[in-house]
Amino acid sequence: MTTTANKIASTIIAAPAALADGRSHQREARGWPIVERGDELRRAVEALAPGSGYRGVALLGEAGAGTSTLARCVVQTLESGALTARFIVATQTGQTVPLGAFYHCVPVDCPPEPAVMLAAAHRAFADEADLVVVIDDAQWLDPLSALLIHRLAVVGSTRLIVTIRSGETVPDAVTTLWKEQHLLRLDVEAFTRAQTADLASSVLGDAVDGSVVDQLHDLTSGSPLLLRSLLTTAVDGNLVVERAGSWRLRGPLRAGADLNDLLGSRVRSLAADELEVVETVAAAEVLDWEILRTLCDVDAAARAENGGLIRIVADGSRTMVRLGHPILGDVVRTRSGVVRWRQINGILAQALSAFLTDEARDPGVLTDIRTRIQLAQFMMRSDLAPELDVVTRAAESAVTMSNLALAQRLARFVFEQGGGQRAAIALAEAMSWAGPREEAETVLGRFEPDGADESMSVLWGCLLAANLLWGRGQVDAAREALATVRDRVESAPLLSLAAAMDAVFAFYSNDLQATLDIGLPACESGMAPMAMVWTAAVTAGALALTGRFADASALAEHSVYAAELCESEPQRFSMGLAEMLALTATGDLTGADDVCQRYSAMAAGVPQAVPVAYALSGRADLARGALTSAREALQNALPVMSEALPSGWVMLVAAWCTQAEAAHGNAEAAAAALVQAEQANGPQLAVFWPELELARAWERVCAGDVAAGQNHAEQAARMARTSGMAATEMQALHTCVRFGARSHALRLGELDQLLASPLSAAMSAHGRGLADHDGDRLDEAAERFHDIGALAMAADAAAHAAIEHVRTGARRKELESATGAHWLTSQLGLNTPATAAIENPAPLSDREQEVSLLVAGGRSNREVADRLSVSNRTVERHLSRIFAKLGIADREELAQLLRARTAN
Repeated sequence: MTTTANKIASTIIAAPAALADGRSHQREARGWPIVERGDELRRAVEALAPGSGYRGVALLGEAGAGTSTLARCVVQTLESGALTARFIVATQTGQTVPLGAFYHCVPVDCPPEPAVMLAAAHRAFADEADLVVVIDDAQWLDPLSALLIHRLAVVGSTRLIVTIRSGETVPDAVTTLWKEQHLLRLDVEAFTRAQTADLASSVLGDAVDGSVVDQLHDLTSGSPLLLRSLLTTAVDGNLVVERAGSWRLRGPLRAGADLNDLLGSRVRSLAADELEVVETVAAAEVLDWEILRTLCDVDAAARAENGGLIRIVADGSRTMVRLGHPILGDVVRTRSGVVRWRQINGILAQALSAFLTDEARDPGVLTDIRTRIQLAQFMMRSDLAPELDVVTRAAESAVTMSNLALAQRLARFVFEQGGGQRAAIALAEAMSWAGPREEAETVLGRFEPDGADESMSVLWGCLLAANLLWGRGQVDAAREALATVRDRVESAPLLSLAAAMDAVFAFYSNDLQATLDIGLPACESGMAPMAMVWTAAVTAGALALTGRFADASALAEHSVYAAELCESEPQRFSMGLAEMLALTATGDLTGADDVCQRYSAMAAGVPQAVPVAYALSGRADLARGALTSAREALQNALPVMSEALPSGWVMLVAAWCTQAEAAHGNAEAAAAALVQAEQANGPQLAVFWPELELARAWERVCAGDVAAGQNHAEQAARMARTSGMAATEMQALHTCVRFGARSHALRLGELDQLLASPLSAAMSAHGRGLADHDGDRLDEAAERFHDIGALAMAADAAAHAAIEHVRTGARRKELESATGAHWLTSQLGLNTPATAAIENPAPLSDREQEVSLLVAGGRSNREVADRLSVSNRTVERHLSRIFAKLGIADREELAQLLRARTAN
């Protein structure tokens, strides 16, 4: 360990004066000693050093174990080496606000999408050289803050010190830091008896009797915070005296004392001005020093700090105050009572409001939306009449930042306080995503728009219509709600929202032509950003389903700009579905992966968007036949979707999940996913009915009823053709082919002429080859699928080719096709009628496979024998058996056969 580290670890920092003459004296409030944790400090400092292989350290310990104290010791060591420290404090209240832990050092002057906030915050830290960021109580980080911490650890030069309370639920993005070896995990254990004695001697300033140490250690189990609190209680309560050069007890310490009791005793002993400081900070959790000093006596604050009741940290350009320990907040709130607590929150609301309106303040502080949200929360908890506009704006901003739970709390409060139509709209918008959607309809029903405020009228009508459509499945009632708005609004930009809803209704009602008739001209007319996002998503979806793939992609790109201007973050994720439909229908799986990556990044810190990102990833994997990852992604998406998103997402994703599970041969899981899709179905989701019918087809085939599966797939194709869904019809008819149907080649060829994509060409070739019993054409189809990356389809086509080669007696071609099919089947975990119909053409032992691969690689028998440490004759015997099993004559045929396998 460095000299500096040793000095910090072992030096007593401003220890109180010793008590003397057997009389108890108040300790001078000049700080507490630091008990040496030499090993932990050394390892933490080493983990933060360049070249250590780590980007920092995670300190985990029970409440009161001293993780925060150890973190400060590490920082003091590092600051001696010219590093700059930034302190971040996570709190339970801040956990509800995006980047809440960072809102004092990363300004957010408007409510942008979380991905933009994350990128801006990362740049703010990445631009600072020689920076170490200390995150205290990381178990309370909001999702976006947790992702920022993860990104800082992975990208850039910032180093991290993270403290975490053991036994708490920790964000996955934080636990990943030590699981992936970005941070060194150190478990901070309780004090030993020797460390307990060290602390007691340092506090009291002389020898301490062993019985005192024993009681302290037994009662606190080595918890530093309990030790500090118990020692303070003992000193302040005159329970310790010095006799014969040793400190002894004059009365027993309280047996069974726990942290709440001890902290409660500390709070009860505080002077009135110190208690006011602690109450004020407890109510705020994190408070600007400038505000605290206007509300409380500065000397009292200094005494509270020296007593460990509050902590003052430099957080960016501002100085912040927090409690010395989070549990202290619960103790203070319980002691203060409801009336006092509401009074304190009222005082804080007034002070923060004045702070925000002070013209001398930093403009970044004035406009930071998270400060406005904190003000709204103070108002909600206070005894003052709240400023309803302030709380309403905070609720609207929370919706924009996709924090729908916080938005509901804020909006519900102002709505119940008589906030009017605007509050009702904010509450209903939050409910329309996270539920309960039936209550959203009731809330909106309290207000009938009179047209006086056209923007409110339009928002009211669109939200009511959306809830009726997706929440209740009442299509006609939704159209009536929208018509009511249209009759009362004259503004063209506002009417564009109603037009957007018309396009949405047309799409989900499976009227794709009407969707295009409304959507295409509307998207070219300069709609309002929100209207553009709504319209573009469904119009691009209609273009994709009808086979106009290039137009769908172009419109999706055009809508990105509108989405950046849109102040409703959850809406934009519907565009990802349209893009995925187009890309998977053409066979552009590389483009599909790009979409998945983009939307995964956008989903950072957005709970409602994370399952959408999973769903898109699952659909891309399903298209390529990567069944294991597809099943995992889709199953991860469904639980959150069922709670937080409209039923359309649930039905569609459950249908995809059914197909993935069935293709993997999991009949029980496929049946369960199909039940979920059926339960989410309704008249408002007619556009996805062909996809649901395909799910039924795959489930039946997995259950062993191939004829029923073909019937369902043919029904899906008929439904798609009636609606003009050329791409969906192509998929459905090709599903029939995969199930063994030979009668769809003509229509597949017609659709290929219309769609003209690599995937449609491969599907058409598959259908034609099966219809004509043409093994060579089927091999060609398999190769096309393989080049696209649609490996499950390639396996089915190769299996069909093998069967046709058997019919014509082309043994070598049969072996090549069957080997390729089996290879893909084993890699994908595929179980389809086609792959199940062929036998394994190469039942070789492990040793035979080794010999085959070496021979196919061009090695001679002698070289193979030397490599495997066997005789040349043994190699010859192996080759003889291999040729017999595979029905081939020589090494060249073996090489060709194995090349076909490895190519797949």
